[in-house]
Amino acid sequence: MRSEATHEDAAAAHPPAQVYVPPREFLRDVRDARAYQRATLALVLTLYVSLAAALAGWLPVWGLAAIVPLVYLRLALALHELLHVCPAEDVSWFHRLTMVLETPFCLGYREHRAIHFLHHRYASTDRDPERFQIVGGPWTAFARAMVSPEHHFISWARTQGVTARMAVEVAVRAIGFAAVAAINLPVFLVYWVALRFSVGFASYVFHYVLHNDAGALGTFPLPVSPAVVRAAEVLFGREPMLILTEHERHHQWPRVRARDLVQLPPPPA
Repeated sequence: MRSEATHEDAAAAHPPAQVYVPPREFLRDVRDARAYQRATLALVLTLYVSLAAALAGWLPVWGLAAIVPLVYLRLALALHELLHVCPAEDVSWFHRLTMVLETPFCLGYREHRAIHFLHHRYASTDRDPERFQIVGGPWTAFARAMVSPEHHFISWARTQGVTARMAVEVAVRAIGFAAVAAINLPVFLVYWVALRFSVGFASYVFHYVLHNDAGALGTFPLPVSPAVVRAAEVLFGREPMLILTEHERHHQWPRVRARDLVQLPPPPA
């Protein structure tokens, strides 16, 4: 089993310094960290409360199919911002578990952060841990995005090993998944299917759509019309959408908070 230092070394990786240096006030700070922690906590609890209400019969089961995608996609974007500003030691144990019951076997906050920082450092190259979701055709990429939690878990265990801490966290997530599923399996399946399609869709957009342009790999603008973006902003908020619409700038200056990306110059060609 490998040491914690391996994980932290990976999570500490950043792209090389750029010629343009963003103003300090554009960079995420402690206040942002607190805001992202509150937001992600509230969104995860919303998922839990919705699931509990459906399990108890207080919420129609079809309500989960509507609530889960809206909440999860907001959560994924807020968690992305949190990953960029907080190491695992600075978030709560609840955040470190990163448990939304998407699979019995998945990684936690520490591992997701390491993978994401490596994606930034080696985007779309052979060393990018997200490359498996970027290459190939759209249907292949979507299929891979749908199983990305399990893929990352297996890949991490093979390449990084499993520490005692990680094993405990995996066991907690697996027990939680099985316990909730056992309460009312049909209702849980509605939640789980809605969540997994949300996970797959989010991962597909974040990786394939933004990094593969008709077979050319790199970092590209979100290929949708302004009208679609405005509609999505109503559902998910303007700041979360900026992570997608300004993804080129985000990759160039990953320490800049999402709402300030539009104030940066265009990234070099």
